[in-house]
Amino acid sequence: MTYSESNRQNRSSLLPMFITLAVMVAGVVLLVLTTPEATLRERFLVIPFGWLRFLLGFILVTGGIGLSAYFYGRATRPGKANDYAISAATHLFMIVVLLLAFYPIIYLLSVSFNRNNALAGSLPREGSVLVRSGVLPSPADFSFIQYQKVLEQTHVLGYQWIFIVIALLAVIGVVVATVIKRSSSKPYVAERYRAIAGWTIFGSVAALVLSINPSQFYGVNEAGERTTASSEKMIILYIRNTLLVSGLTGLFAVLISTTAGYAFARFKFEGRYSTLLTFVFVQMFPNFMALVAIYYLMTAIGLFNTFTGLILAYSGGAIAFASWIFKGYLDSISPSLEEAALVDGTTRWGAFWKIILPISIPMLLFIFLLQFIGTYSEFILANILLQDNTKWTVGMGLRNFATGRFDTQWGALAASAVLGSIPIVVIFYAFQDALTGQYQEGGVKG
Repeated sequence: MTYSESNRQNRSSLLPMFITLAVMVAGVVLLVLTTPEATLRERFLVIPFGWLRFLLGFILVTGGIGLSAYFYGRATRPGKANDYAISAATHLFMIVVLLLAFYPIIYLLSVSFNRNNALAGSLPREGSVLVRSGVLPSPADFSFIQYQKVLEQTHVLGYQWIFIVIALLAVIGVVVATVIKRSSSKPYVAERYRAIAGWTIFGSVAALVLSINPSQFYGVNEAGERTTASSEKMIILYIRNTLLVSGLTGLFAVLISTTAGYAFARFKFEGRYSTLLTFVFVQMFPNFMALVAIYYLMTAIGLFNTFTGLILAYSGGAIAFASWIFKGYLDSISPSLEEAALVDGTTRWGAFWKIILPISIPMLLFIFLLQFIGTYSEFILANILLQDNTKWTVGMGLRNFATGRFDTQWGALAASAVLGSIPIVVIFYAFQDALTGQYQEGGVKG
């Protein structure tokens, strides 16, 4: 067979794939062109049977892509045709699901950059049907005014700008080190500088969080006098409070769970089994059953309306679960590591400090993040124990946008929610390598 004949045969084998793609595109275009005009119904733009058209279009595109992949597989690798079809259709389905899952985040961002403070304001009369229905934001309404509203009474001190500049420079250093690491022949050097930059970010942000105080949030009246900032304008203070409470709660949980989990996993003592059962039994009851007792206890010992009382309340509920997690992790680690260290002359504490903790860093970070995220978004207990609005957490601050005398301030609420979510995103990105690292690999031979 000549080259031209082989090429002609390949083109004819792929002909069903192109026909399928053409039919799919034609079907989608037909659905779009035959869509009836949207009508305004109670401030919402409604397309008659729009959900049915979306479903038909989704089925048409998914089936067309899957069938096209099948024809392509039959023309190139006949034994893999079914796998190609299933894989293509599955990937397209997952992409659509991810887009739908991320849509609330996209919409939250669009509301935060909208000049209108009302969620159901007047809809635009121009643009595509998605813009006129409010599904996608109108470019004409793009504005930073919502962020200006929530930050206008925040005053940053001079030395705090130094912390911010150091953190931004360290972020640039992390990005540069990451790029160099992927293209350099000596990635360990770039990784070292990346670690230094990461710790610099942590130190500067920690110093910034500790240095922020309520006196930096104020307004100025016409007479030039300072006035107390409204609670809607102190979201940065609430983020600072939440970072302080959640960070200390996570550290305390790690400190207690490591020692308790190690004792339960490695030592045999009387009452060990019953204590573990008690931990499981306590977890069976919902947390809100202890709210009255916690309120009475914190009031009696003078820790009501204090960060200390809230941290202790959070940590008390985290110890049992975190200890169980760390114990289960230690059960999967061979005791031969510690036995070898004991033979070499170290103490039990030395084996725990120098052997167990370094190889347990991923689990320790997991416990820290688990407690950090859980307390960062917690609302009920903080709402009970914290009364002063200068000590509110992010959840309490966001609640305040929906409890005023007037309508909910959706734009300011969305902008504050975006600002409050930034620390979570940064922490997850910073800890992703440690969470997926295999620190125990190669620790034991055999």
